Amino acid sequence: MTPPAGRRSNDLLGGTLIVLTSLQFGAVVVLGKVATRRGLGETSLLAFRFAIAALLMAGAVVAVRQPLRAAKGEGWRLFALGVAGYAVEAELFFAALPHGTVPAVTLLFFTYPVFVALLALATGKGFPGWLLGGALASAMAGAAVVVLAGGSAAIDSTGVGFALGSALTFSLYLVGAGSVLKRTNSLTGSMWVSAAAGIALGVFAEATGRAQLPRGWHQWGPVIGMAAFTAGAFVCLFAGLRRLGAVRTSIVAATEPLAAAALAVIFLSERLHAGTVLGGMLILAGAIAASIARRGPAAEPRGP
Repeated sequence: MTPPAGRRSNDLLGGTLIVLTSLQFGAVVVLGKVATRRGLGETSLLAFRFAIAALLMAGAVVAVRQPLRAAKGEGWRLFALGVAGYAVEAELFFAALPHGTVPAVTLLFFTYPVFVALLALATGKGFPGWLLGGALASAMAGAAVVVLAGGSAAIDSTGVGFALGSALTFSLYLVGAGSVLKRTNSLTGSMWVSAAAGIALGVFAEATGRAQLPRGWHQWGPVIGMAAFTAGAFVCLFAGLRRLGAVRTSIVAATEPLAAAALAVIFLSERLHAGTVLGGMLILAGAIAASIARRGPAAEPRGP
């Protein structure tokens, strides 16, 4: 058995890695808003982000001596999951950003653990009713406070629709990932999903006439930064997950919207409305309660 001092050190390292994951995902959101402000459409932005991130994750997979190929029979399922789930979720999330502040959009997205728990309940994998009910009430009350108290200054109705649509899509993705990712290494699976999302978004951008090649460092810089932080976040996530386990990882991961909010205030000069703060506390409480109720394995990759 690991000595108590060793366990504490291991837990501290695991917690630090998950906080670093949250900071990197927060940086992805902030850089995405910077890139779109500089004229790069979100579909092309995300296509390049996921494609470059997949290449970086491939390097990480090779470095840790894991197979690049998915387990037999899982490759096409992971690819389909990336196309139909992760690509759609990311597109909806970044479509919401022009309609609201980063804190408001990120907090509304973070209602997804409650949707996941409700989907599990609906499919016969029920959990303690009082805990799930409390999580749902807290998250929905928090979402209402973010929308109503913050007003259009925080997020408009279009942004609310996109953000909640992203949360619902991500919850469906997580349920699918739980049934698809059985024998494939988690990092390898994330690489496949990221590559699939990049390809799907690239094809969609070309088909709809919205394809753009980033021009100059003012656009390439945020794109490369997003890709690097995406790959780095997954590496930190998996390393932290091994040390903390799924439930504690989900709890510490509640720092993700807080990190995004802090980075947006610092680097985008966005206002943090009182309603967003209060609603955010309720949403995070609901998300943590729903994650504890699920007690299932943490799904990969995380959003946005």
